[in-house]
Amino acid sequence: MNHTIGRHRRLYGLFHDTGTEKYRHDLVMDVTHGRTDNSSELSDLEADELIAHLQKLIQKPHGATLSGVDYKGQQQRRRILSLCYNIGWVKWNDAAQKHQVDWDRLNGWMLKYGYLHKSLNDYSYKELQRLVVQFENMATSILTSQPQQL
Repeated sequence: MNHTIGRHRRLYGLFHDTGTEKYRHDLVMDVTHGRTDNSSELSDLEADELIAHLQKLIQKPHGATLSGVDYKGQQQRRRILSLCYNIGWVKWNDAAQKHQVDWDRLNGWMLKYGYLHKSLNDYSYKELQRLVVQFENMATSILTSQPQQL
């Protein structure tokens, strides 16, 4: 690998965040001016250039993503989604062949019990801090009230 593992991880995280995973070979080809389409062959400078390009795709002014979601709060949203798996708020997705968050149930809870009564992506970074605590308390009460299964 011609660049650091940290850069490589950041690059693939950005491919995922921007939804450009399918086009990564084309993007690498563009940044290397046709030298290679393999991201592991990027130099540090080329990797930095591609990372900067992908970050521009994600961030709009005021920290909003292209979808209008506050990017700064993504870690807190992921915490809530992780808790959904812990408490069993999941559905089987035949196409993906895995369990995924039951969005109907989660959004229903957010609209009815969330302290601002709005959907998860509508919470700002500051509002998410309080929401995560509220959701963690709810998840803890569910997990402690369920009988242990062996």
